Amino acid sequence: MGMKAYFMIDVADEVREEGRWADAESELETIPEVETIEPVSGSCDFLVKADVPIRAIFVANKIRAMEWVKRLRILRVEPIEPEVKPTLSEIVAEQRKAPKISEQIKSRAKKG
Repeated sequence: MGMKAYFMIDVADEVREEGRWADAESELETIPEVETIEPVSGSCDFLVKADVPIRAIFVANKIRAMEWVKRLRILRVEPIEPEVKPTLSEIVAEQRKAPKISEQIKSRAKKG
């Protein structure tokens, strides 16, 4: 089962001073597991969402190895719940429980 990991990244002072935000973002995009990158202001510089098939630390180490990364924090790791689709027999059983449209019209007509 895969997981989603969310990382908070602080960039090195040189990146801020030289305005190399786009370069840093482009380098993050080269990591195949990275899904989204959001530049933010406040307690970190980038929020990154990644698909981590095995362990979040493997992706974290890839990010941490980039020379411009000053600090990396793993914000959250959560399992991806597989989408449970109903079986055909469950769908049929549910439809049988629901009143038919003609029955609904008749019951409303009696009330009115």
